[in-house]
Amino acid sequence: MLNAILVVGVGSIGKRHISNFKKYFKKIDIADTRSDRLKDVSKLYKIRNSYKSYIDALKNHNDYSAVIVCTPPHLHLDIAKEAVKKNINLFIEKPLSINSKGWKELNRKIINKKLINYVAFCHRHIKYTQKLKSLLDKNIIGKIININLRWGSYLPDWHPYEDYRSFYMAKKNQGGGALLDESHGIDLVRYLFGEVDSVFAKVGNFSDLEISSDDNAYLTLIFKEKIIGHLNFDLVARHPRIYLEINGSEGIIIWDRVEHTIKIFEIKKNKWKTLNFSKEEFMEMYPRQAKHFINCLKGKEKEKIDITDALKTQNLIDTSFSSSKYEKLLKIK
Repeated sequence: MLNAILVVGVGSIGKRHISNFKKYFKKIDIADTRSDRLKDVSKLYKIRNSYKSYIDALKNHNDYSAVIVCTPPHLHLDIAKEAVKKNINLFIEKPLSINSKGWKELNRKIINKKLINYVAFCHRHIKYTQKLKSLLDKNIIGKIININLRWGSYLPDWHPYEDYRSFYMAKKNQGGGALLDESHGIDLVRYLFGEVDSVFAKVGNFSDLEISSDDNAYLTLIFKEKIIGHLNFDLVARHPRIYLEINGSEGIIIWDRVEHTIKIFEIKKNKWKTLNFSKEEFMEMYPRQAKHFINCLKGKEKEKIDITDALKTQNLIDTSFSSSKYEKLLKIK
């Protein structure tokens, strides 16, 4: 039975999740340290209670079916710990955290308590991502040899209504930066090509952006399936460029999240074919993700991306930072 939810952090992504979950929950509580956000969201949606502290919310109510964690990444672990103490299911915005520390121990408790837990790498819910997966499973371009992922945008354009320097994305200690926030791409390639054996990375600041977090991350991955991949994440692209090129022995596939297309070249046909999708289909990933989580709560589905799975992405991120620091190719432990 679905009761109430607590949404912790009601910035842009918190609002989006409230918009998608309000059809499933009549009782929604919110928590945020900013009074202006609490006031704004309370005007937009039918909110039961608002709190400056999620601790107070958890003390005052015992009817939460789930806690929706939408804060900067450095706060995720503490919020999750409090929810688990209360035996409450978890929906956590990506990335899982700023690093893996503390999550394995908490995950053991979550598994023992049989709590539903989901990490919001929502790109798996895009229809044309699932189409891409089905094409690869059919081996239409033969053996995959290499991949190239480009994931770039311009940080000051993300939230034009606020100074980018005040946004958590600009702050290393809050879990901002190209590698952590654009880690959708890491989850995507793990979903499509399996686990990674080793990584060589260069992560740092190469632009004039006034940020302490990284603005560029270049990763070379060696997958366990003997595929080599190059992943480029950045916050400096003056026009968004988000695409994945997959080169196989019998052709090429290009998945493009900006153009909403899949382009296919098969050697046997000797021509390109384009599958067109829409921005509306892309944006459906959020309500599709919400419905998936609701079905998990109802016992109708198993979590597609739980903490156990998200820790593999987080571990790859951690190892990439270490590789950059020590300038070494590192095995994924």
